[in-house]
Amino acid sequence: MAVGDAARAQGLPLIVHATTLREAKVAIRAGASLLVHSIFTEDVDDEFIQLVVDHDVIYTPTIVVGPNWTRAVASATLGTPNQADDPNGCVDPGTREKIANVAAFAPYLSDTQANEDQARARLAGISAQLDQAKRNLKRMYDAGAAIVTGTDAGNPLTLHGPSIYSEMEAMQDAGVPAADVIVMSTRNGARAMGRLDDLGTLEPGKIADLLVLGGDPSADVANFRKVEWVMRAGVMHAVSELSYDTPE
Repeated sequence: MAVGDAARAQGLPLIVHATTLREAKVAIRAGASLLVHSIFTEDVDDEFIQLVVDHDVIYTPTIVVGPNWTRAVASATLGTPNQADDPNGCVDPGTREKIANVAAFAPYLSDTQANEDQARARLAGISAQLDQAKRNLKRMYDAGAAIVTGTDAGNPLTLHGPSIYSEMEAMQDAGVPAADVIVMSTRNGARAMGRLDDLGTLEPGKIADLLVLGGDPSADVANFRKVEWVMRAGVMHAVSELSYDTPE
């Protein structure tokens, strides 16, 4: 509450990392305008949903970051290399090498993380974690909450750039229509950053950022993986120009 008071005094938005129901409710009462992460521990309740809707709080589910972290740690424990989910080749070679070289991370594992039986048990629990986040997202969506797509990229296996694909696909799999996932990933993202005046929608006077895809994303957000052209600030690029896989 003291942090919320201090943020208001300085005119700053209060953005809170909250993964449990209790801390998320406290964050909203303290004045949070945006919640980072799903409620992963339990089903959201009517009180929480009402708090989010009444205070117009933005809910950012980050469905895949937790399971990705679990896979990354387990791969170091079990010695199973990972590969980047990178259909457009935008991840740099150094990052790819780090992902594959799981042996380099083994010395940093805690005793619990280094236990192979426990690593397998955590991997087996990923499905339940995903189901919990998806169930909560669908309840928030059905209640009319403001929702924005976020990945928490920079965490293990949640890579800057392509991690957006699996996040949008998980949101769609939760029962959010593809067309609404697109709004959450564009207009709502700009709103969350306070940039609606120049980002998030295609309108005169805004920055000309857009994608040309090889499929209709409003039918299936997996079609975002079929990027063919990228316009950045009005300049068009073939996706092959932006790939690390493009020959020199």
